[in-house]
Amino acid sequence: MQTDNLAVLTEAFRDIVEQTAFMFAEPVEPQTLPVTDLPFVQATMTFTGPLRGSLTIAMPESACAELAGNVLGMDPQDEFVRQGSADALKELLNVTCGHILTGMAGDRPIFDLSIPQVFDLDAGGVQALLAAPGTLAYLVDSRPALVRLDLREG
Repeated sequence: MQTDNLAVLTEAFRDIVEQTAFMFAEPVEPQTLPVTDLPFVQATMTFTGPLRGSLTIAMPESACAELAGNVLGMDPQDEFVRQGSADALKELLNVTCGHILTGMAGDRPIFDLSIPQVFDLDAGGVQALLAAPGTLAYLVDSRPALVRLDLREG
């Protein structure tokens, strides 16, 4: 992936996390990311248009609950918040994807975005995502997060 695309991805993810969830995302080297807070939740969506590919964000379940709590202005331990934590991750993914595509292609092209899909990730899944090309690692308020942009030809 081009360096410019990585910069767009990092800036968009950091800005969206800060603006929507009042959390701070700090890029880290993938090998230094603590991934002991299992299980993780992964949200993935695809896009087609002038650029084609997919975007994935994965975080521990506990971080998703904190994300949802911050977005809703509620306690992350509240049962309502915990039940909506996957939806908060999907919304973070959706907004981030829109910003990334605008940053890479401008605001004129039209993209078709899929509905975000959510999956649970065990330790093996987290390690596979960490090893996948195009995966960036972050600490979001000291919790691990993985973001993977997969651009395809044609």
